[in-house]
Amino acid sequence: MLITIEDELIYIYLQHKANKTTPLGAYPEVSGYMLYDRKGNWLGYRVMRTIYNNENYVISIPKVRKIEYPLFTASIEDAEEYIEIKFHADLEAAEMLEQACLLDINEDGLFGVELIRHPDIPAGETEHVRYFLEK
Repeated sequence: MLITIEDELIYIYLQHKANKTTPLGAYPEVSGYMLYDRKGNWLGYRVMRTIYNNENYVISIPKVRKIEYPLFTASIEDAEEYIEIKFHADLEAAEMLEQACLLDINEDGLFGVELIRHPDIPAGETEHVRYFLEK
């Protein structure tokens, strides 16, 4: 996976950034959570299969079918109710803070996750993220 961070804008690429099959569509305002370890380091993101509004309702998010970047120590759990992206598979999330996202989708499934981090959500140290940051 590849991650770009510019101030509050975060993008998690699962497929290659210059993929010829660019996103065909997007799901805006999808419910999710920023995950942090017990030291306050950003550990990952959990995408819920619901859209956030006055009533949460289930959406059909395609499975993660294609990952074109190395995962190193990371993991991606594609469960029935959520997709959890952790930058270090062996660590448990000690804190989850609500943060909506936008999901980009193409013919190969989930292309990437866009987050505009709310100012009340801490950025967290980038200890677990450093292997995935765009250079």
